[in-house]
Amino acid sequence: MISSTNGRGKTIPINKKGQIKQKAKRPKKNSKLNIPVVLFALVFCYLVISLSGEIQRLNAMQHSVIELEQEINQLQSRNTELHQILRSMENKEYVEQVAREELGLVKPGENLIVPVEEQKQTGFKVRDTNIKD
Repeated sequence: MISSTNGRGKTIPINKKGQIKQKAKRPKKNSKLNIPVVLFALVFCYLVISLSGEIQRLNAMQHSVIELEQEINQLQSRNTELHQILRSMENKEYVEQVAREELGLVKPGENLIVPVEEQKQTGFKVRDTNIKD
């Protein structure tokens, strides 16, 4: 193969007959986009976006369920405590204890003794008002 340069400095291939050799033509790529591939990509993107929103909603709901289950457990514990208190209030001994301690009631024939609190010392002496100076 013989080559020559044109005025611009580019090398031009020449075949044995002295003709300018043409570059091999590349097959033209299909300029039209492959419609099924583009359609699949669009559908895939839509599904990813919509599923991500649904996953976030699902996580929020699961968090709410966990919080509600904890609240249910706390309320069940409180309910159990209140049932125990109610059962103890139905007991005669409990009723008698409350009547004695909080209401100051006594059984017939008993005497109520109330302790007197001591007065604090203030450092001052009490003067008898009957004594004249």
